[in-house]
Amino acid sequence: MKISPPVPKEMIEGCKAGNPSDFEALVEQYQKKVYNIAYRILGNQEEAKDLAQEVFITLLESIHGLRDEAKFEPWLTQITLNHCRNRWKYLKRRQYFKTDSIDDPVETEDGTVPKAFCHSDDPAFLYEKKMINEMVQNGLLTLPEDQRELIVLRDLQGLSYEEMESILGIPMGTIKSRLHRSRMELKEILKKWKQ
Repeated sequence: MKISPPVPKEMIEGCKAGNPSDFEALVEQYQKKVYNIAYRILGNQEEAKDLAQEVFITLLESIHGLRDEAKFEPWLTQITLNHCRNRWKYLKRRQYFKTDSIDDPVETEDGTVPKAFCHSDDPAFLYEKKMINEMVQNGLLTLPEDQRELIVLRDLQGLSYEEMESILGIPMGTIKSRLHRSRMELKEILKKWKQ
C-alpha cells in the first residue's frame, strides 16, 4: 500500500487562509484514499464519488478547527467514516443497496471504458479475479458497519493499529479482537457462498 507523504504545514495554513491552490493540492493528494474508503464501505461507485465530494466540502469548512497538522490524515479519515456512516443509514432506510458489477464499464469524459483488474489475457484468470472481487465486496456489505469499517481501514487501507485507535477512539486490544472476529465472520460468509 502506498503511504501518503505528510501534509506540509504550509499547505494546511494555506487552506485555512483560503488559498485555492493549497486546497486543490490536498484534494489531489487524498482523493483516491477518500474514494476507496467510501467505495469499500458503501459498495457503489456513484455514492462513493458523491460522498468524496462531500468529505472535501466538510474539510474545507472545518479545517480551521484542525489544531495539529500531524493529525491531518486521521482527522480526514474520521470525517470520511462519519460521512460513510450517515450515508449508509440514509441508503439503508431507502433499501438502496446493490453492488456494482465488475463487468460494468466505467464512465469517462471520452465515453465508457471496460474495467481492467490485471494485464493478463487469460480468461480463466480474469474470471476468477472478478468472482473473488465480487464475493469480497458483497461479503463486506453483509457485515455490520463497525466490522466493515475495521476491515476496510486495516486490511484494505493499510492503517496501523495506532492510527485506528486514534481515529476510532477504541483501545488497541479491542480493535484487534473485533478485527479478528470481523475477519472470521467475513471468512464464514465467503465460505458459505463458495459452497
